[in-house]
Amino acid sequence: MKFDPLFKALKEKAKVVDEAIFELIPEKEPKVLYDAARHYPLAGGKRVRPFIVLTATEAVGGNPEKAVYAAAAVELLHNYSLVHDDIMDMDEKRRGRPTVHKIWGINMAILAGDLLFSKVFEAVAKIPVEAEKVVRVLDVIAKTSNELCEGQAMDLEFENKGTVTIEEYMKMISGKTGALIDASATIGGIIGTENEEYIEALSKYGRNIGIAFQIWDDVLDLTADEEKLGKPVGSDIRKGKKTLIVAHFLENASEEDKAEFFKIFGKYAGDVKGTGIIEEDVQEEVRKAIELLKKYGSIDYAAKVARELADEAKKALKILPESEARKQLALLADFIVEREY
Repeated sequence: MKFDPLFKALKEKAKVVDEAIFELIPEKEPKVLYDAARHYPLAGGKRVRPFIVLTATEAVGGNPEKAVYAAAAVELLHNYSLVHDDIMDMDEKRRGRPTVHKIWGINMAILAGDLLFSKVFEAVAKIPVEAEKVVRVLDVIAKTSNELCEGQAMDLEFENKGTVTIEEYMKMISGKTGALIDASATIGGIIGTENEEYIEALSKYGRNIGIAFQIWDDVLDLTADEEKLGKPVGSDIRKGKKTLIVAHFLENASEEDKAEFFKIFGKYAGDVKGTGIIEEDVQEEVRKAIELLKKYGSIDYAAKVARELADEAKKALKILPESEARKQLALLADFIVEREY
């Protein structure tokens, strides 16, 4: 299988990073706070962002062992953002488990998110490199945190906007998803090299695959096999989530088709169980909305944009020395736009 070497490397590096993560957030008092903070890290996941930190360090000739705490910092920052995002979206499930606020309540979830955020800086302080590099990593983390907040704020604003342009969507997703993966690659470069061209190339790689990752997720939401996806196809339409696909449709569709689409879009944001609404009827309406998106080539457009971004990411890597680590980063770019779930 094409991606088997990638999956093996992801697993090996996740194990190393997890040791650092759970050293930083051990089981301790107050138990309720630390249980809540450990909830998402314990749920697993591929640890893509820490993998990028370690592999980027390696790809520029650095020692990945020196990047372990940096990789942990990035993953903690990611988990912090998930806890707070889930509160804002009032989501009840994450990675197949109840969300933090669903189990421990909103107040404790906010505290757990804050704890994860503070642990990011504890992790950065443990990075065994020169002080100047630690300061630079800290600067990247701070600026990335700003971008995450800006992207999330834009996403929240989209909920109250009738239309969203392609340009607006791309700006939002660059902050909300692209920034942290950009940071992962950039930090790996900072730890591994003094070569500014290499660091800039890694930053470009990370930003592009970060944006591609989210766009491909949006494509899968409308095209994937439901069992593989683990949720109903078209859940973004049910919730009224404005994606690149929707932005493209709104810029190209007739007024009549837009009106038809908006009769369905966001109509079933909540669970229909116990409401008297039949799930099969909901899915039939969602299918009609998907057909409207297909009519204007909006799904194909988004898939094309995601693939182009992955190609740009791989081109950026070509300046780096040939190595197994560089191959793994390129393979990750391919996986992002070839995965089925």
